[in-house]
Amino acid sequence: MTTAYKVKNVFHPWLAYLGSFFLAIIYGTVLGLSDYFVFKKWAIGKSQGVIIIIKGIYYFVILAIVFMFIRHVYWDYFVLPQSVELRLLINEETWSHLFKFLAIYTLAMGLVVSFINQMNQRFGPGILIPLLLGKYHRPHKEERIFIFLDLKSSTSIAEKLGHIQYSELIRNCFQDINLATSHYQAEIYQYVGDEVVLSWPVHDDTNPLVVIDFYFECKETFEGKRDFYLGQFGVVPEFKAGAHIGWVTGVEVGEIKREMAFHGDTINVAARIQGLCNEYDADLMISSELRSRTTFKTRYNCTRIDDVDLKGKKEKLDLYRISAVQLETKSQ
Repeated sequence: MTTAYKVKNVFHPWLAYLGSFFLAIIYGTVLGLSDYFVFKKWAIGKSQGVIIIIKGIYYFVILAIVFMFIRHVYWDYFVLPQSVELRLLINEETWSHLFKFLAIYTLAMGLVVSFINQMNQRFGPGILIPLLLGKYHRPHKEERIFIFLDLKSSTSIAEKLGHIQYSELIRNCFQDINLATSHYQAEIYQYVGDEVVLSWPVHDDTNPLVVIDFYFECKETFEGKRDFYLGQFGVVPEFKAGAHIGWVTGVEVGEIKREMAFHGDTINVAARIQGLCNEYDADLMISSELRSRTTFKTRYNCTRIDDVDLKGKKEKLDLYRISAVQLETKSQ
C-alpha cells in the first residue's frame, strides 16, 4: 500500500540560494586565506606530492566543517521552521549524497587548481594567461624592464661550501627573492646558475622605481635573515644587479620542453651592466634610459658614471650607481 503526502509549496527558493551562497563564500574565503597566509610559506622546499596530499586533506576537512554548519545550523534553524514538510523531501540520505557530490567536486577542482598553480610556477607569474591566450604563439614586440641579479663572490663561496651546501644556499636565496616578486609584480624570466633574471612589462603608468624598490627589498630580506644564513652557511648572501629598459620580442619556443623566450638588445645591455658592478664598486647599476624614466624617492642616492664601455656596443653609455641612503646610514 502506497501512502501519498501532500507537501505544501511554502519553501522559498531564495533560502536555497542563500545557503549555496554561504557555502561558497565561507569555503572560498577560508581556502583563499589559508593558501595566502599558511600554505604559501609552508610549501617552500616541500615536494609537490606532499603539497597536493596535505592540501587535499585540508580542503576535505574544511568542506566537512562548512557542510555540517550548513546542514545542522542554517538548515535546521532557518529553513525547516518555515517548512517542516521539507523533511519528507530532503532526508539524511539526500544530505549524504549531496556531501559525496561536493567531496568529488572539491577533489576534481583541487586537482585542476593544483595543475594551474604548477603551470603558473613553471612559466612564472603573469605569463600563464598570455600563453593560454596565444599572445606569444607568434613573436610579440613589447617594452619591458629587465634586472639581472648575480650572487657576489660566488666562486669563493662555492669553494668554501662545496657543491651540496652551495646549492642549498642558492635555493634559499632564490626562495627569499621569490617572496618579493608578487608584492612588486615581478615576473621571473630565468634562473641561470647563481643568477636570476626578472622583468616587468611597461605600461603607461609604470614607474621603473619598482625595480629599485624590489632590489633593496631583497637586500633587506637577506640582512634580516643574517643569523639564519650565518648559522647555516657561514655567509650572508649579497647580490649585485644591473637593470635596463627597452623593447624586446617575446615568443614561445620549444616543442618537447616549451618555455618563454625574450630576444633583443635590451637583455644583453642589462646583463652587461650587471657585469660592471664589481668594476665600479656598485651593488645596483641602471642605464641612463631607465634613470630618465624613473621618479626617485629621497631614500636613494643616484650617482652618474660617464662614458662607460659596454661589450658589443659601439657607443659609450652613461650608467648610474644606485645606493640606499637608509642602509648607508645604518652601516656608519
